[in-house]
Amino acid sequence: MSVTNKREITVAEARKLLMDKAEELDPLQRRVLEYTIRFSKLDSDAAAALTDELVEKAKIDRALAVQIANCMPETVPEIRTFLGRQRIVAEDTLTGILGIIEKYRVAE
Repeated sequence: MSVTNKREITVAEARKLLMDKAEELDPLQRRVLEYTIRFSKLDSDAAAALTDELVEKAKIDRALAVQIANCMPETVPEIRTFLGRQRIVAEDTLTGILGIIEKYRVAE
């Protein structure tokens, strides 16, 4: 495999990419594939859609949206742990992020 495009992706998106090339993987890539199978919480399309919606509607950067999509937090305090220094965020914004996540939780 070679690098063709560089951007943050979710664990589910990585699983899909690795599954498409499963017969060509080296031992390290196979271990990564096993990890992605075990820990992805959504299918790749839902994870990509969730990430895009978080970036567009919640106005958060893509790297943060990917981390949120990977972990699927269930409460506002859990979302706050991802924000780090950005702790001063309106409660309405955090509730909105949680609402977006809940739309995709059904797909779990």
